[in-house]
Formats: sequence, C-alpha cells, structure tokens
Amino acid sequence: MIPLFDLHCDTLYELYKRNENIQENSLHISLNKLKSFSRLVQIGAIWSDNRLNNDEAYESCLQAIKYAKKHNITIIDTLSLHNKYSFILAVEDARLLNGHIERLDLLFALGIRVITLNWKDQTCIGGGWNTDCGLTEFGKRVVQRSCELGIVVDLSHSSVQGFWDAFECCQNLGKPAIASHSNAYSICKHRRNLENSQIKALCASDGLIGVSLVPEHSGENANMDTVISHIEHFLSLGCENCISLGCDFDGTASLPKGINSIEDLPMLYFRLENEFGKEIAKKIFFDNAFNFFTKYLRKEL
Repeated sequence: MIPLFDLHCDTLYELYKRNENIQENSLHISLNKLKSFSRLVQIGAIWSDNRLNNDEAYESCLQAIKYAKKHNITIIDTLSLHNKYSFILAVEDARLLNGHIERLDLLFALGIRVITLNWKDQTCIGGGWNTDCGLTEFGKRVVQRSCELGIVVDLSHSSVQGFWDAFECCQNLGKPAIASHSNAYSICKHRRNLENSQIKALCASDGLIGVSLVPEHSGENANMDTVISHIEHFLSLGCENCISLGCDFDGTASLPKGINSIEDLPMLYFRLENEFGKEIAKKIFFDNAFNFFTKYLRKEL
C-alpha cells in the first residue's frame, strides 16, 4: 500500500457547498476511494469563491470549517502516526481578510495552517497570476503575520512579482514558502506555472512544490506522460527533496487522461517508480511533504 501526502485539494469546500460527506460522495476524494493507500495526509483548501465579495468569502470560509468539523473530518495541526486519513486546513485566496489582519489570528485558532495568497486578479493582498502586480502593503503584513503564527505561505496563483515579494518577506523572517499546486513553465507556458528561477529559489530555501494535475497547467492532451515530464524537469533542477503532489482535486473540472480521482493515483506512483526508482517515487508521494510539515507545522503560539 502507498502513503500519500497531497498539498492541495478543494474537496472540503465542495463537500460544504454540495452538503455531502467525506465517506462517500460524488467528488474526487472520499474515504471509500482510499483503499490502495496506507495513509493520506491531505491539505484541504477553503476557496474564496470569486462569486462572493471579500467579506462574504470570509463568512463562507468560517461556515465551511464548521461544516468539516461537524461532519467528523479529521483535521490536524500536528502530524501524528496515529491518523490514517487526515486533513490540514488551508485558505485559498487571502483576499477574504479584506484588510483585517486580526482575521488571520482567528483562522489560525480554527486550524488554518496554509494560506494561498492569491487566486486571480488584483486584490487587497496583491496581484494574481494573470497580473503583473506585486504584494500590497497589507499583503506584506499578511505574509509577516502568517510567518509569526506558523501559517505556511503558499505562492501558487501569485504573479511573478507577487511571488518574489512574498518569497523575500518569508526569507527575511527565516521561513520557507511553498507552491502547493504549480507546474514548470519551461514545459507548459501557462502563467500559473513556475519559472526555473522560482523553482530553484524554493528548493534552495527548504521550500516545497506540489505538481498540479490541472490539464491547462500540464500541457496539450494532458496525460500521465505530461505530468511526469514536469516531475522530470523539477528533478533536473535538483528538486529531488522538495517536490510533492498538489493534485487540485475538485478544483478542476477535468484531469489528465487516465486519472479520474484520487483512486487512480497508484498508477502514477508505479509509473514514477518505474521511471525514477522507488525512493524518488516515495519522496514525491509522501516523504518530502511529510518532512516539511513535520518541521514547520505549529500547533499553537
């Protein structure tokens, strides 16, 4: 059986929206789909739905967290060998803070341990991937307070300038950053993907990168081969110890050919094992992310 540590999914938010449960549902992830896995640690993001304004998105986030806890989803703030299947809470698109830094402290108290600064467009935090804007002054305060609290800063979806602004803030505070679900721009020229300089900077600073399964970020006619081409590129840049998976299950309407849900990931694992060996396959599927979050997850102030 295979252990899996995945850096990003939107399934928790989708469960809340659809009033479904984690055991069995219509989504990419359910407990019934995990029979091939010895263990799952899943970072579950609460998305700041772009159909909602900032304050509405904040209230929706609070309700989604409450829904997850009410429906017996195992939420952790420290890694333990005792949990077979567990979730770490994240926020995707920090615009829901809407200028109120104290909201970040409340979200930490509720279990949020990862914050994706942007999703798209320019917000109170700064510029998303489809802009050339950097972090705002409030965005810099959010990065600083996140580092102080022990919330991991996630640079996926940020503009290039926003990436470097946030990365510098984290470095000045002695904290690494992650890109939870981003692929390589050299392989697929989508602005959501990471340039080589960004990849090298994250890896050199003890950061972490999750390989996305979103077809638009993988390449034309996306399949397991295109996913592996991104992993091969990351490895060529010396990222053996800092790449993981950030599948983006239920954050995408489609997946690469051959992958329909989390249930199909063992096929990818065995492809990686065949291509790169068992040690690297296990690092990508579990060990790298587990080592990172063992070091940086913080239970309380």
